[in-house]
Amino acid sequence: MTKLTLIALLTATTLSTASADGMFSMNDMMKDMTDAAKDMKNEMTDMTKDMKDSATKMKDEASDIQDETKSATDAKKEEVTEAKEAPKK
Repeated sequence: MTKLTLIALLTATTLSTASADGMFSMNDMMKDMTDAAKDMKNEMTDMTKDMKDSATKMKDEASDIQDETKSATDAKKEEVTEAKEAPKK
């Protein structure tokens, strides 16, 4: 009977130790996963901000090109009007 009690005690101790080790490594794993998720979120936020800045810059450049095109078109229209109104020889 004492052998059976001793074996049961050793088995319970081994299982308790294994469970405790498993819990600590589980906590480490959860911490690592949480940190990885936070890093991914930060990277996505940074990438989103960069994309927004790029889109704003492209919009501003397109607006500048539109203004330049309008100015050039107006200048050519004025030249054509002056040529039409000029006295013919």
